[in-house]
Amino acid sequence: MGKMMSGEILSGSRWILTRPRDRSESWSEALTAEGAEVFLAPALQLIEGERNSVRSALSNLDQEGLLVFTSATTVGHFFSLLQDEDQQQLEGIRWAAVGPATAKSIRDRGYELDVEGDGSGAEQLAKQVVSMIEPCQSIHFTSDSGLPIIVDQLRAAGFSVTSAEATRTQVEPGLDPTKWNAEVQGSWSGIIFSSPASVRAVLARSGNVKEWLFAVPAVAAGLTTAQELQALGWHSVEILACATPADLVVACANLLGGGTMDPSG
Repeated sequence: MGKMMSGEILSGSRWILTRPRDRSESWSEALTAEGAEVFLAPALQLIEGERNSVRSALSNLDQEGLLVFTSATTVGHFFSLLQDEDQQQLEGIRWAAVGPATAKSIRDRGYELDVEGDGSGAEQLAKQVVSMIEPCQSIHFTSDSGLPIIVDQLRAAGFSVTSAEATRTQVEPGLDPTKWNAEVQGSWSGIIFSSPASVRAVLARSGNVKEWLFAVPAVAAGLTTAQELQALGWHSVEILACATPADLVVACANLLGGGTMDPSG
């Protein structure tokens, strides 16, 4: 995990932050504290999924089953979609969270974690679950744009696992990458992406500036996002070690210094 550096190490740099609006504040503040200019351009809106889908999945879970979450936002949506009578179903349930923010969202609602990841991504969380918990019935509560990494890896390890959508994504109505190259005088230092879905949303709205976008360096939250960027045409990609504000600052500083990580592995 990266360490926050002292001084305004990003002074004079300019960044486009595409993370969802309700999750962008801590990242934006970390960048501006280091002297960066941040342009908020959320690519996706995260909204609640269907109540019946969440409740039905939970009702079929064994009393000692496992719930897996890879987003703090999805934790909030999950609990808001439950009804009072569903609370009893959570007694004895085990919990796994991808990182500290997601774990905190679960703890804030009165539940302790059985597996807490370090924030480095779904693949690492799946490995931790397999190493710490015997195969059991499990549900990965995710979004409609979530990748099947958790389900595939747990199933391969003998878990009976399904996914259920507690969160739905939709493209931000105001997302317009065609205007980004005119937003400030001078060049952008980089575009920050928090998911493969945000990458696809930006490209879908890119119009005639796609090649310009590919020439702007990108910062990716996780290997999967980095690989998506590389596959779609980005020339320069830096990867966050973990999805924390401190690691974001380190990744941006690395990118300004010439880059340190290869998304191809």
